[in-house]
Amino acid sequence: MREVVSELIASLGDDLTAVYWHGSEARAEAKPDSDHDLIIVTKRLDDDLLLRMQGVFLGRENWSTFVQTEEELRQFPSTGRLQFHFGLIPLYGRIEAPPFSRNDLSHDLRQLTLDIRFESRYRLFHREPDYGEMEVHYRDFLRARNARMLRYAAKLAVLALKARELLRDASYPETREQLRKRLTDEDELAIVDVIDLWEELRPKFEEDATALALQLDAFARKLVHELQMSRK
Repeated sequence: MREVVSELIASLGDDLTAVYWHGSEARAEAKPDSDHDLIIVTKRLDDDLLLRMQGVFLGRENWSTFVQTEEELRQFPSTGRLQFHFGLIPLYGRIEAPPFSRNDLSHDLRQLTLDIRFESRYRLFHREPDYGEMEVHYRDFLRARNARMLRYAAKLAVLALKARELLRDASYPETREQLRKRLTDEDELAIVDVIDLWEELRPKFEEDATALALQLDAFARKLVHELQMSRK
């Protein structure tokens, strides 16, 4: 991590504003296949700077970077702002995080449920041809992809559960363990289990992801109803 940050500083110079470490690695929750997640903020961007950053990550596996300019941060949409406020470890520089309001939190949750519903229903309705007619390596690739995309939707569901705590005037649970201690609903706890027990559950979901898609869609529908009721 420090080596990458040092190379970014050397490559971008005064155009680099800040680098933050976030995600499961930063929260000490990483799984064997987890990425190293970075937020990189620059004063400006052009083709040359983008290619310089590309050079830093060339040949490095399991890195995920979110790059924004200072101006892009100032105009950041109302959704997605929580990532700049919680679970970050500053590695270089500082930024002024885009502020969020209670109304923004509601928009954030609605966007998350939309993304979860889309992914779940896409995997349910847009099925590949009969797996039995495919070559083994292609069949295995498709099954792994479907499970992987639904795992991503499960991560979005965990983010939604965390954000909901703020709407309930509680503190933000930065780790899944902190979140788990606040949940009492078995269906919601099962969503957290999908992430925590992924290596154990993955073979089943790669064989058939239908149950996971239905589980996530039910969660999203329930959360939409909860948000609607809270407005009354």
